[in-house]
Amino acid sequence: MKKIFAINCGSTSTKVAYFEDDKMISKVSLDVTAEQLRKMPKVLDQKEYRTNQVKEFLKENKLDPAQFDIIVCRAGTIPHVPYDGAYEVNDLMIATVTYAPEAQHASTLSCLIGKELVKGLDIPVIIYDPTCVDSADEIAKITGIPEIINMPLAHLLNTKAAGTEYAKSIGKDYKDLNLIIVQLGGGITLGFHDHGRISDWVYDDEGPMSPQRAGAIPTRYMANFCYDWFKSGKTLQELRMYLCGQSGLVAYFGTQDVREVEKMINQGNKKAELILKAMAYGVAKSIGQLSVVRGGKVDQIILTGGMAYSERITNWIKEKVSFIAPVTIIPGEREMEALAAGALRVLNKEEEIHPYNVYPKGYSSIEEIINNPNYLA
Repeated sequence: MKKIFAINCGSTSTKVAYFEDDKMISKVSLDVTAEQLRKMPKVLDQKEYRTNQVKEFLKENKLDPAQFDIIVCRAGTIPHVPYDGAYEVNDLMIATVTYAPEAQHASTLSCLIGKELVKGLDIPVIIYDPTCVDSADEIAKITGIPEIINMPLAHLLNTKAAGTEYAKSIGKDYKDLNLIIVQLGGGITLGFHDHGRISDWVYDDEGPMSPQRAGAIPTRYMANFCYDWFKSGKTLQELRMYLCGQSGLVAYFGTQDVREVEKMINQGNKKAELILKAMAYGVAKSIGQLSVVRGGKVDQIILTGGMAYSERITNWIKEKVSFIAPVTIIPGEREMEALAAGALRVLNKEEEIHPYNVYPKGYSSIEEIINNPNYLA
C-alpha cells in the first residue's frame, strides 16, 4: 500500500489530502482569511502560517510524514518546462520559487511546505502537471511585439483530468481526441488538447473576464489605464494584483462568488445579468477562437471547474458554441485526485520523475538566484 500526501495551495486556502493507493482517506481545505492575508501581503510571508496549518492537520489526523511514500504538490510559478507529468522538487526549484518566482501566486508555497514536512527524511517530493508546460505550436506564441513571446499557461491538472474522464466515458483514450477544455474558476483558461498535447490556449489574462481577473483589455485603453495608475503613485505589483485578483466580478460587485451574483439576477438586477452574461459571452468567443486551431476538427467541448455547476452560465455558453462541437459539462475540480494519481503512477514505475533543471531567465546558478533575488521575491 502506497501512502501519498497531496498539497495544493490556492489564493485563500491550502487543500491537503491523504491517500492510500488511489483511495482518499482524508481531505481538508485550510482557509486563510482576508484579514490574515492583509497581514501577509506577499506570498512568501504566508509560508510559516500555512505550514503550521498543515502540520496541525497531520497531528489531528495522526499522520506522520516519515511514513509517507511520497508528497505531491501543485506546481508553483516556475519557468516553462518541456513535459507534463512529474518533476522533482530540488534545490533549484526551491531557490527559484523563493528568490526568482515567475509571478506572485500562492501555488508557489505548495512545494515549499512539502519540503519542510520531510526535512531530514529521505522521502521524495514532486510537483505534477504544472501550468507552464510548453507543448504549444510555435505559431501560437508569436505576438505583434517581437520582444514579447507569449508562452503557454493553462490549468493543466484539472482540465487534463476532465478530458481523461470524458474519454473514458465514451470508451476512448484522452490521447485519441481533439478537445477544447474550459476551466471555469476564479480565473478562466481554455486549452486545445490535441491528442494529449495543449497545442494552443487562452490564459486568464488574454480571454474573458472572470470572477477575479480582468481578462483581455484592448491596448488602446490599457495603455492609458497603466499611465494613470503609475501617475497616482501605485506600484507594478499592485497593478498585477488588481488585474489578477481584484477585477472581474470582484470589481463590479465586491464578490467573486458567482452564486451571489446569481442571487442578484434572481432579484431582478439587470446589471448583474448583463455582466455575468458578458463573461459567458467572452468564454464562447474564446472557444470559437480555439476552434480554428485544427481547422474546426473538434471532437468535444468540455466545461469544468467550480462555475460549471451554474446551469445559467453553462447554458449561455452552450447556446453560442454547440454548432462547433457537442458540449459536455464536468463540474467541479479533481486536482487532489489528479495529483495523487500522478504520484501513484510514479511509485508504481509507470511514469518517471523528470529532473528539474530550468533556470529562470538571467540566471545560470543557484548561487546567483539566491544572491540576486528578482523584484517579485
